[in-house]
Amino acid sequence: MCDLNVLNEYPDVYSFSAFNSIYNHTSVFGIQATTSSEFASKAIDVAAKELIAVATNGAVPQKQLDRAKQSTKSAILMNLESRMVASEDIGRQILTYGERKPVEFFLKAVDEVTAKDIASLAQKLLSSPLTMASHGDVIHVPTYDSVSSKFR
Repeated sequence: MCDLNVLNEYPDVYSFSAFNSIYNHTSVFGIQATTSSEFASKAIDVAAKELIAVATNGAVPQKQLDRAKQSTKSAILMNLESRMVASEDIGRQILTYGERKPVEFFLKAVDEVTAKDIASLAQKLLSSPLTMASHGDVIHVPTYDSVSSKFR
């Protein structure tokens, strides 16, 4: 999923990004988009299209995957420069793995991610029940059933 593609193609989408939080036995993945009330329905269509595309084997171009890997590795290294982030990271690793892993462990894991891995994970994400939240003038936001049916 490329937020720049969405932002460049749809000027009515003011922001578009994915987020995730990982826990020991589960995780949360989501898409956050900001748009006008009138464009809300179309923005949801765009987000659904992007998610479904990522879940299709071979849909993530290698060049885009390589760029994402470099960006992720840079973020890992830059975040560890902050003592506060490093301290939180140590705590999370102890809780998750029972030990602190060297940074190379995570950099290697990023390098090993394939487009097939991404498609497989996206398919799994799309098979879980949808959670949806909207804020602001939501008169044009489609119903939950309408949105969740896009992923069946």
